[in-house]
Amino acid sequence: MGFETIKLKDLTTNLDNKRKPLNELERKSLKKKGLYPYCGANGVLDYIDEFIFDQEILCIAEDGGNWGFREKCAYIMNGPCWVNNHAHVLVAKENVNIKYLCYYLNYADLSKHITGTTRGKLTKSALEEIDVIVPDYSTQYKIVNTLDKAQELIDKRKAQIEALDQLTQSVFLEMFGDPVKNSLGFKTEPLHELCVHIFGGGTPSKSNPEYYVGNIPWVTPKDMRDIVINDSIDHINEDAIANSSAKLIPPNSLLMVIRSGILKKKLPIAINTREVTVNQDMKAFVIDKNKITVEYLLYFFEFYQKVLLNRVRSVTADNLDFQQIKEILVPVPPLNKQKEFGNIFYKVLEEKNKCLQQLNELENNFNSLMQRAFKGELFND
Repeated sequence: MGFETIKLKDLTTNLDNKRKPLNELERKSLKKKGLYPYCGANGVLDYIDEFIFDQEILCIAEDGGNWGFREKCAYIMNGPCWVNNHAHVLVAKENVNIKYLCYYLNYADLSKHITGTTRGKLTKSALEEIDVIVPDYSTQYKIVNTLDKAQELIDKRKAQIEALDQLTQSVFLEMFGDPVKNSLGFKTEPLHELCVHIFGGGTPSKSNPEYYVGNIPWVTPKDMRDIVINDSIDHINEDAIANSSAKLIPPNSLLMVIRSGILKKKLPIAINTREVTVNQDMKAFVIDKNKITVEYLLYFFEFYQKVLLNRVRSVTADNLDFQQIKEILVPVPPLNKQKEFGNIFYKVLEEKNKCLQQLNELENNFNSLMQRAFKGELFND
């Protein structure tokens, strides 16, 4: 079995001339039934009533994509669809497996082919000159089959994680109803009256690098990717706290981002499991444990965030009005019911963490398989 390095233009036929962009008005006029995918640089954007392509095609981001090592820039569509001018459209030639090409392009570092500084672009001429390492067709098929099976395991684990997230939300709604409408008629209290402290954050002086040598987590919006925070990227020490507005926040408080570009899409909130500090883009709510549990409050905001995000868009691009947040009326169910939900929350979280660990192992295995495949080490018979 031998591998050859072949230009992408010699492995595919380019159908870019058949693409057609639609402006918002045109797309709206074609989406009465929403029958066919309308595709852009990174996948399906919408569904409309007409199509241009009706075959297996390889779409590769022309602009607005990610082309680095193991960054997804390509995807396959098979069936009627419409592709705009932000994705190149290719079909594989004879004895070329289109899924092999897709895997390879999503694995390889294509950044040297990208032009433009503010918004990268993969031009047609640059696309055609991409070198692809290609084995014989039989080996292409074996590689695709192996990677497909590995990807299927990853997809199943991701679906399981999503199902666990939905389970917790379903349990919350079953126990407490819609918290935004307070559909079960619980008594309400302003958020600030359910807290013993509300802390703002602070940033120790960057001109004193010694402040950032320590073991106290300093949580910023970039750390707020999970609903439970155990640690942070940056750490500070006690001198930093003494000489700034940063404050120690006790465990089992609710952390919230109130200033960040991410607020255009979601409200990052989390429970901290250890003492932390936060920066000035965040607030920390130390709850009154005689009135409310932090797990209940976390999921209250999971549902209430849509209301808050609408306010973000109507006021500024990336800020929440903290005074309004403090006055939010929070339904307060019986404390024993909140604690019951908390127990369920942590049981589901434990299962989710197991799945996340398994997912990490599966993804590492997938990346190893790709590396071996494209080095010619996976099938060397």
